Amino acid sequence: MKKLRLLLGSLAILLLMEATGFAQSKLAYVNAGDECIQRNDPFCGINNYRLALEYDEDASLCFKMGSAEKLLHNYASAITWFQRCIAHQPEKEIKIKAFLEKADLQKRLGDFAAAYASIDSLKNLDATQETTFHKLLFDYKNAEILFAKKALIEVYPEPGDVNTDYSDFAPAPLGDSFLYYSSLRFTLIEKNVKTATSRIASMKTDEASREKSKILPESINMPAFNDANASISPDGKIMVFTRCLFDENGKLNCALYESELVNGKWKEAVKLSSEINPTGRTSTQPNITTNKAEGYLLFFSSNKLGGMGGMDLWMCKRKSQNQYESPINLGKTVNTENDEWSPFYDIEIDSLYYSTEKNDGLGGLDLYQIGFTSIEKNTAQCLPPPYNSGYNDLYYTRSYGENHQAFLVSNRPPAEKLNGSSCCYDIFRMQPILPSLDTTSILTNDSVIAVKDSSSLFENLPTEAKISSIKLNFPIRLYFDNDYPDPKSNKSITDKEYDHLATDYLLRMKEYSDQQSNDSLKNMISIFFKDSVALNFSKLRSFTEQLFYLLNNTSTRLKITILGSASPLAERRYNLILSNRRIRSLENYWAKWQDDRFKKWIQDKKLEIVFLPKGEEDADKRVSDQVKDIRKSIYSKEAAMERRIEIVNIEILP
Repeated sequence: MKKLRLLLGSLAILLLMEATGFAQSKLAYVNAGDECIQRNDPFCGINNYRLALEYDEDASLCFKMGSAEKLLHNYASAITWFQRCIAHQPEKEIKIKAFLEKADLQKRLGDFAAAYASIDSLKNLDATQETTFHKLLFDYKNAEILFAKKALIEVYPEPGDVNTDYSDFAPAPLGDSFLYYSSLRFTLIEKNVKTATSRIASMKTDEASREKSKILPESINMPAFNDANASISPDGKIMVFTRCLFDENGKLNCALYESELVNGKWKEAVKLSSEINPTGRTSTQPNITTNKAEGYLLFFSSNKLGGMGGMDLWMCKRKSQNQYESPINLGKTVNTENDEWSPFYDIEIDSLYYSTEKNDGLGGLDLYQIGFTSIEKNTAQCLPPPYNSGYNDLYYTRSYGENHQAFLVSNRPPAEKLNGSSCCYDIFRMQPILPSLDTTSILTNDSVIAVKDSSSLFENLPTEAKISSIKLNFPIRLYFDNDYPDPKSNKSITDKEYDHLATDYLLRMKEYSDQQSNDSLKNMISIFFKDSVALNFSKLRSFTEQLFYLLNNTSTRLKITILGSASPLAERRYNLILSNRRIRSLENYWAKWQDDRFKKWIQDKKLEIVFLPKGEEDADKRVSDQVKDIRKSIYSKEAAMERRIEIVNIEILP
């Protein structure tokens, strides 16, 4: 018996020793995985968690695996791990967290039925939070409405050598064929240790002269720093960018610098003031732009004191070289307790774009747009797909001009992957979806391009949000054949309607092409008819549908501002009269649309149309005014682009 007791005792001690070693080994791997996550290295975290799983599986470890897979944007795998966490029947707190994560991932994948089922499970788990879960359900339903939208653009990775397996981000287009951007493909070698480092590069982007990217000189890219997030002013004269350095704790601290272009070269960059770059804080992702009236404006993201929490968006005016006024926080209509990133102010439509994460978005960082004038009274609108996806979407930006470039940054598929995960960012180009040039279909009731917001989705928006949504399409430029409508007339009014004029103009595309002297010019004029004449006509139809809904279903009074211009072929007084006829042709199109409904609204002053005929004074100076030189004065792309009117603004009247 004594020997049996000794044997059992020895066995118990052995089992205890094995169990203790087992627990210590598993815990060591879990702790190592947690340290990897704190260093923002989910690859390392997953590898350690998998080693811990070889000992045994529990709810906490499954939750950690799900969280790490989510960081790598492996959504399906993450959902599986959160479901396994729930299956272990953990304590209520971790179970609620797992259901919340699962619902968020299902939303990101567009599986709203499954997301709603997860929220129902949350309601059953904790009745005390029913109000919170009901609000979450409401946000998800708004996200589902947004998910069903489809903006009339296509989004695809920028071609060439811009995108790599590493993160490529912060596009800054200049004009219609030049792009600055940042990339983490570079390495800094110190003491035989390689560290991923960001650099600012540039390249020509038009297909005819596309070239390999070039790294900017050391006046911008200093060897020991991470330089990124370049923003170029619309006139191309000023660059503001971010310069970052790791501190002793491995934390990256960033500040804003400015450089000026002198004789074609960027000068040595100068750090901006301590008000913009306070010690111990990060300021990053600048947008140097202008609202024309007040000169240069600088928008940026910072966690400087005085904000709403996290990274906020700020704005200040530039006084002179490297000198700026005190930054102003953009307020609660933009900033939240979460982070706000990548501001971009669009001059042409007076709108601010930025990224943040909210429950009513599609998941991750989403792009939002808000009218900048009276920003404190406006509401930010989450943009529909394909601007946004279930992944991180940020850095919306564009250049200016008829053939402007537009970009965003995302880690959505088909972004380049690293180790099989959608971890890293690519630069995506945005292009409008072009309509067919079949003019018979243009005149049918089935629009060549569908209304940007389908009627059911548009109807669910508040009135101010409807106006903001409409403005996303501005300016709408409507083009005219030479001296139309009513050639050689001295009348300032016309009975012609724009839809008939546009259709007739499109039918002359071959005639215009035949007048070009080489294949390059033929291609340019064909692109003009597709990208400018046909596309803007389709945008007009969409805008008219939305305008009709607003006037027919609300008591709102609206004012639309329209600019008119002309090529310099005729004398100035005649061109002013012609511009007025062109604006009148648009009014006629509206007046006869839907059984003369617009005509009554115009007569009752519910719809006010402001005409600003400008004639030829703002015409491109390269446009010929020689009557006999018809190739340049009538048939050239430059002359054709001047023969237009522009819908530039819509606003609510008191």
